[in-house]
Amino acid sequence: MAVVRKEKAYEKYAWVIPFVMGLFFLVSMSVTILFPVILTGAEGAVQSLTGSTFSQLAASSPGLGNYIYYLIRVLAIFSAGLGAFFMVVSATAYRKGEVWAWYLTWVVPVLFLLDAVNDYYAFRYVDVSSMVIAAILVVGLLLPYRKFFPTKEPRNPS
Repeated sequence: MAVVRKEKAYEKYAWVIPFVMGLFFLVSMSVTILFPVILTGAEGAVQSLTGSTFSQLAASSPGLGNYIYYLIRVLAIFSAGLGAFFMVVSATAYRKGEVWAWYLTWVVPVLFLLDAVNDYYAFRYVDVSSMVIAAILVVGLLLPYRKFFPTKEPRNPS
């Protein structure tokens, strides 16, 4: 006979963490789509690669500046879509405790980690806010671990 396990509050509401993160991605990337200049504020990264600031680069080559804005918008569109997808999965399957949703939700902190590694090797810089977001997501994944993977009851050999 299967024993029904009582869910703890932190397990029951842990889905809110990835949902809020998805909402954050959706909103912030929607703003970035409208105002791609937000992401060109990382003048240090541009300067370390090209020897000039983004403003100088865009002034000397307007086509290149426009192309960079285009790439920023494309990445923002995909990121906003990922945020919306993340919200839907966390509010439905993750909330219900479906194991595939738990595994799928690991995609985002892994992407943040890969982004941090890429930033480090490209610029010798790691964005601390990205690591904080990844840590919050990992906590949101680990809190309901027993909901997704309950302990197995030993069989009675009778």
